[in-house]
Amino acid sequence: MNSGLRNRRLLKLIGIATAGFIAATSLILFALGTVWTEYDLRVLDLFFRKAVKYGCGARQSPQIVFVAITDETYDHFGKSTLDRGDLATVNNVLAQLGVEAVAYDFIFARPGNLDSDERFTKSIREARSVYLPIGFEYSEQSTPFRWEQGRSYEIFRSEYLRKPAESGNGMPYHATRALMQDGPFAEAALNSGHISAYGDSDGIYRHVITLLRVDDSYFPTLSLAVFLDYVRVPFEKIRVEWGRRIIIPAAKGSLLEKEVNVPIDDRGRAYIPYPGDWAHAFKKMEVGALLKHFEDQDLRGNLREFFEGKLVLVGDISVGTSDLGQTPLESDVPLIMTHAAMLNGMLTDTFYAEWPSGRVAILIIFLCILLGLSAMARSSWLLYGTGLLMGAALVVLTWLEFMHFRLFPLVTAAGSVLIVFLGLVATLEIAVGKERSFIKNAFSRYVPGRVVEILLANPELLKLGGEERVMTVLFSDLVGFTSIAEGLSPAQLVQLINEYLTEMTEIILAEGGIIDKYEGDAIMAEFGAPLPLSDHADRAVRAGLRMDKRLKELHKIWAGKGLPRLECRVGVSTGSMIVGNMGSNQVFDYTVIGDAVNLASRLESANRNYNTFLIVSEGTHQSLTPGLFRSRLLDVIKVKGKSKAAKVFEVYGEQSEPAGETAERYYECYRRAFEHYLCRDFETARIDFREALSFRTDDPAAMQLIKRMEGVDSRNLPVDWDGSIALTTK
Repeated sequence: MNSGLRNRRLLKLIGIATAGFIAATSLILFALGTVWTEYDLRVLDLFFRKAVKYGCGARQSPQIVFVAITDETYDHFGKSTLDRGDLATVNNVLAQLGVEAVAYDFIFARPGNLDSDERFTKSIREARSVYLPIGFEYSEQSTPFRWEQGRSYEIFRSEYLRKPAESGNGMPYHATRALMQDGPFAEAALNSGHISAYGDSDGIYRHVITLLRVDDSYFPTLSLAVFLDYVRVPFEKIRVEWGRRIIIPAAKGSLLEKEVNVPIDDRGRAYIPYPGDWAHAFKKMEVGALLKHFEDQDLRGNLREFFEGKLVLVGDISVGTSDLGQTPLESDVPLIMTHAAMLNGMLTDTFYAEWPSGRVAILIIFLCILLGLSAMARSSWLLYGTGLLMGAALVVLTWLEFMHFRLFPLVTAAGSVLIVFLGLVATLEIAVGKERSFIKNAFSRYVPGRVVEILLANPELLKLGGEERVMTVLFSDLVGFTSIAEGLSPAQLVQLINEYLTEMTEIILAEGGIIDKYEGDAIMAEFGAPLPLSDHADRAVRAGLRMDKRLKELHKIWAGKGLPRLECRVGVSTGSMIVGNMGSNQVFDYTVIGDAVNLASRLESANRNYNTFLIVSEGTHQSLTPGLFRSRLLDVIKVKGKSKAAKVFEVYGEQSEPAGETAERYYECYRRAFEHYLCRDFETARIDFREALSFRTDDPAAMQLIKRMEGVDSRNLPVDWDGSIALTTK
């Protein structure tokens, strides 16, 4: 039965190959140490741009406002560099407008003009909402922090460093040295956070380091520090689950209604949820415009509405001054955008979370197993279709996950699946190639080319070593060929037998049979192997009738060449038999064995007793399509070596071809006579058989049955009498 799967050897090979390729892929990922590559991030950049374009990115908070120092700002003050006294004016204006916080993207590391510095320090202290950041050098390795003398370091150690609760295996970045704010500024500021930029390996700013380790404590990024103060959550109250998230709890006394989770990896990096490009993200106001509008009493109310309660980020974006970088959305973006985007993510609780590596690995293994299962199917197209479908499904999955703020490593997953896919394709090509070569070598000598091609395309149809199957066997032999051969020269004999076998073989192959063997002038053929055929009995009987018809046509050709007339006999039997390659490891033959095979051989020989051409077994007769052939119950026989009687039938033509009136009357008389015979009505049977002889005077079948009934008393027959006659010869 065709199960739709490849043969057992290939199934085992595919299973081993699939497991091997999965193991190899797992080792590669293990060696990389992560499922994320630069190419995964670049593909996500494409999805990021599409999502933002169609309004599916992170929500934008109205709480964030940029105050930008631009080229127009320098023109407003009439200076090429800004005085800290000018920034003090900005602080004072923002304080009067009721801002919630002012975070500078500057580091005022050294003292300047004394009067300006004092004014700036005073403005910071009076505003009580100014954040001055710190810049760090950092390392992936555990490295001691380089402490220096000064008030800034004292404040940094005592007021800013904390130890939040930790869990998981973290590998945080270690701060090695710092660029601090000048002491008076640091002392006046409300709080601080780091502004150490982090670019991925391709130079694109997709991540921010949320926490830097300083010796045995931690320091937050500027956006996290601003947000924690805004929602009244102390830094030490957050919980850090390395490789998963930072939990900002909705603790008693905070302004949070529910906890905020910032997804991080095992190094504390968070994917920046840019809500849009620089031109369209967040409200902005240039410093000169701010001061002008503030001086106008009619516009001051609008300014208050614009700034009141807002979180203000102050940065220099003038040409040649600002720090620029590339984000997933655009190039040459002021890097203050990274802090704004992170702060926005916390305000709106919209972050992108990476798929955990374990979950990605499980999905990859699952997909690879599906590929292995699809490779086991008979048709390789299922493997190709599954691979193509998986590729499309992974793209769709990545997009859908991105829409739900989950990041999936498409390149890693697709690449891993591709490795297994290509490995399975190569394995199948090599294995099937060897199998095709084996099948071709094994069968090309005795199986028709069409069957060989089908076997090459469907090798699972061939079960090596033998299998039990119901099929039909045909035996044919020439009548009196030995005496004919004696009257021919060797050259004539070879020519005649080759032409005869060629013509008969073409008929057998055309009907879907295969040549089992030639034994001199005899032919043994099978129908229903190696490819199953539902109508194998019909094909075998039709082949026998066509052989007889073609032989009569050849008589005319051979007569013109002076060659003798050939007559053949055919026996056909259908039943269960063993078919397969049989023999030794060195020499084997594709053949059939079984009682049905032996019966076909004996039926071929039995034709001489009845002067018939084609005798079929009862099994064959029952398997024939009703109404397709003309046949009669010929006799009941017991073949040599068998005690059970079997009915045998003569097939004398196809229903589509007329038999002639005389022949029809003969067969009708014979049929009636044989029915009476089996019913032990010998008297009536004799009458009908004699009538049959009136239409065919030299019929051995009728004469033998009349003779068989002579001296037999129907009243004294054994109970088990079945009317059979034993065949004592082959």
